[in-house]
Amino acid sequence: MNWIELNKSKALVTMVVIVNDYDYLENVKKKANELINEAPLLNLSLIGIWDDEEIDNYAKAKNKALKYVSTEYVSFVRDSDFVEDYYEKDWLKLLSSCEKMSDFESNPVENYSFERIIMLTASRLSGLVVQVESIKTLGGFNEYLQSAEEYELLTRLKEYAPFLSKYAFVAKFSNFESKPIFKEDFMTYAYCLIRFKDYLTKHKLWNQALIRKANWAITFEQEKEFENILFGILGDEKYFKKIMSKYDPILIVNDYEYVCIDVLESFTREFYEACKASGRAAIVVNGHKRDLIYKARQMHISAVLGIQSGIFSDVDPNKLNINSLDCPKFINIFDHPLYISYLLMFVVDRFYCLACDGDYAKFAKSNFNSVKDSFIWYPGGKRAKSLKGVAKDIDIDENREYDLSFLGSFTDYRSLMSSFYKLPKGERIIANAMLRILRKDSSLSYDKAYKKAIDELFREDEYTHEIYNDRKQRLVTMHHLWPVARLVSAYYREKVIRKLLDDGLTIHVFGNSWKSPVLKDYKKLIIHEELNYNEALEVYAKSKISLNIFAWHKDGLSERIFNAMFNNSLCVTDSSKALKENFKDKEELIVYELDKLEDLSETIRYYLSNKEERIRITNNAYENVKANHSWKKRVQEFEDILENLD
Repeated sequence: MNWIELNKSKALVTMVVIVNDYDYLENVKKKANELINEAPLLNLSLIGIWDDEEIDNYAKAKNKALKYVSTEYVSFVRDSDFVEDYYEKDWLKLLSSCEKMSDFESNPVENYSFERIIMLTASRLSGLVVQVESIKTLGGFNEYLQSAEEYELLTRLKEYAPFLSKYAFVAKFSNFESKPIFKEDFMTYAYCLIRFKDYLTKHKLWNQALIRKANWAITFEQEKEFENILFGILGDEKYFKKIMSKYDPILIVNDYEYVCIDVLESFTREFYEACKASGRAAIVVNGHKRDLIYKARQMHISAVLGIQSGIFSDVDPNKLNINSLDCPKFINIFDHPLYISYLLMFVVDRFYCLACDGDYAKFAKSNFNSVKDSFIWYPGGKRAKSLKGVAKDIDIDENREYDLSFLGSFTDYRSLMSSFYKLPKGERIIANAMLRILRKDSSLSYDKAYKKAIDELFREDEYTHEIYNDRKQRLVTMHHLWPVARLVSAYYREKVIRKLLDDGLTIHVFGNSWKSPVLKDYKKLIIHEELNYNEALEVYAKSKISLNIFAWHKDGLSERIFNAMFNNSLCVTDSSKALKENFKDKEELIVYELDKLEDLSETIRYYLSNKEERIRITNNAYENVKANHSWKKRVQEFEDILENLD
């Protein structure tokens, strides 16, 4: 592929000429120079695809070109159409003179309803200028189609308009056939008709649309070809779904209130950006904008992905709710299901759980009737902006200003004790037993600790007790006892930090939660200001060693692990089952046990003083996460889950 930028200015629009035939190149350049003189504010570029075997249709060429377009809007034209002036030159010149799209008062497509567009043909579409961001949001041009890909994109731009910019595109239709006709066009028309068949049928337009397209095919002696394609797609649901697969958006819903605001917002943003980079259609909407979400019920949506969203708890059967969307619905959880049970207990159709911990996934599936199935799905990791483009073998160690950092919050576990005194006596007895068990064995999950406490407290003949056998009562009891997990997690976090500080290590921490009276005497606890997600990435990039202490994820992984590794910071972490399955101790990270902290400080000192060994491990870790734990990898994993649902 050859990208040739002929004219670059602070323009609104880039016009890209796709040169498929090398013999056209000189004529295209000549015409392009003439156009530059006439419209100096129009950016003009060429993409040569004559020697690129991977690009076998114009949709792929256009999607590839989007990576190089620097303006807000783009317009494409084929080499032959450009040379023969089969495009709206004057219209584009006028549009390119605008500073912003709202200045272009005449937007002809606004006069065309969706119904009218579906009745027309691609050869009538004489001009299309689209916001680059909107194209990427919708997954790009449909690469399964060999022709008329702009017409098909226009139908999607109209369908998903409520979720796009007001000025996502401008288009112009001619009153006559303004472009050459290709037999491959009929594949696109057949596909679009079938895609919107339900809509057209509902509005009593199906027969009319079918007849108009058929008559048009007769005009160009393609009637048989059109019929074969139409009925072929109608009879092959699998093939039809394949064409639609990447281009029916994932509706990502985020409330920004059930977990740390910046973390949720960042996970949403990173997954959305990874979808765009992967050519996967995805739309982000705030969970509080219920009306906007419910507009999606009239659209093609492949799945709803709620980032620990309250949208799944708002299912009043007497009101419009999330069940009005006929698609799989996923809730992505980062806490134990008991802690957010109010998001899982309501009747949601085709409801699935994505969890960052295997124990959480199993618990959600086993204990909440609405959850049809659960899957392990970790967050991804990301490289800091300051390290983008820096090769792993370049020595960046000298620029790391922190020997040891920890990017987590602090809670004084003593402040949580009062919640236990408010528990009923029976539950308080169980809570005390669980605390004793977890302090003795830090490898146990919350669920296993509860089971062990029950086993100790009740005789075998008492197992009929409702706390043990009644599912609802058991869940209520375990929910009441959730402070046990928070307290134990806070206890061990403080224990690790105190041990390292007592042994003379300096630890850099971030946020006001660390300004606790119980830590005020530690001079080597360096407290910095609160960080947002991207600022935290820069801290990983500046840290030789990044400490991790899990929030009681005994079969999970967190973004702290991945982000440390993506930024070549040595990750020193307590253990989990998932950690052992995904990484090798002393080869990709350093693992310690919460109840065996005697050697932790010396281990950290060893790796601080042994630079080559530390860098060897961080390079191994970086290769692992780059291949297996990027956000683009998470998009692929989500697609696999979606494809294999029952």
